Parts: sequence; C-alpha cells; structure tokens
Amino acid sequence: MAMTSPRPKVVCVSGSLPPDSKTERLALWCATALGDLGAEVVLYRGADIEFPHYRMPPAERDKPVQRYLEDLKEADGVVLISPTYHGTVSGVLKNALDYVNDLIGEPRPFLDGRPVGCVAVAAGDQGATATLTTLRTIAHALRAWPTPLGVAATGPSAALDAEGGPADDRLAAQLQIMFGQVLTLAVPHARRRSRGVSSSTS
Repeated sequence: MAMTSPRPKVVCVSGSLPPDSKTERLALWCATALGDLGAEVVLYRGADIEFPHYRMPPAERDKPVQRYLEDLKEADGVVLISPTYHGTVSGVLKNALDYVNDLIGEPRPFLDGRPVGCVAVAAGDQGATATLTTLRTIAHALRAWPTPLGVAATGPSAALDAEGGPADDRLAAQLQIMFGQVLTLAVPHARRRSRGVSSSTS
C-alpha cells in the first residue's frame, strides 16, 4: 500500500532476549517489511527492553525506559512479537508493556485508539493460541485496537529463510495482511499527530 505524508510511526517490540532467536529474527523482518511499506519504524529488540521490574510512579525511570515511552507516546501503531513461554507471553515483554501505565496522564493515555498487531511464536498451536489471546487482551487493556488478524507462527510453518523472513508462504501472507491493517488504522493517527491534535477516544 502506498503511504501518503505524514508517514505513520510504528513501534515494533520483540519479547525475546537471545539475539539469534526465531522471534528476534522475525521481529527484524517485520520492522523491515513495515518500512518497505512506507512506515517510520522503531524496533525494540528483547535486549532493549530488559528494564527493571515495573514499579508504579514516582519510581525513577532511566533513559532507556524514557526513550521507549516517548516512542510509544508518539506511536500511530504498534506490533508485538512474543515467543511463547509456558503458554503465555515472555516476562521481558510483559514487564515492558507494564511500563505503558506511565502514559496514563497523556492526551492519548496508554495506547488509546491505536492499532496493535500481535504475533505469537511457538513450537505448538496450543501455546501460540494462548499467547496470541494474551497479547490481544493486553492490547485491549491498554485501550488499543488489536488488528482483526493476529498471527500465530507455529511448528514447521514458522521456519525462517536466510533473511529471517517466513519460509512459509501462508505465514508471509498473513503477516502482510496484518501489516496492512496496522497501517490503514495508523494513518489517521499520523495525520492528527502531524497537526498536533489529540486522537484520544476517551
């Protein structure tokens, strides 16, 4: 899809710490693909969100946390990519999403009204389904809109090619559909943001 100015800002967040993990490689591919579609993309790898355990304000926030929250505050859309750990999202991703609570007082509180694409990576269907459901539930709790299509990358179909992209055509097609949904819903937010107008739905 062709992007018009202003370009929507999309923040991608990976929930895996090992830099060569399937989740990390897929997150990088997702960020690149969104950029190719015209988005301004900010990628947070697992190591980038290895924050201290969340504590309610006025706990001190270090610069990496502040930068992450600034990016989410300005985001027109978000994509979350999580491995499945014991049937749910990874701890490092959940902790990072807890920090979004700090945005409660913003004109667009939390992730209010913005699209969130959710990707669960797992060895089996049961774990991926549970993780995907949890990601979508968290997005709703943060006042965001999970895209109509969420993506579960499981088993052999989750294999990646040499560039880190999906080797399975069906998975690649699902991700592209989800990217299109994120960007379609993000464009109005980008226009409001460029005019300095709050897009809060509260």
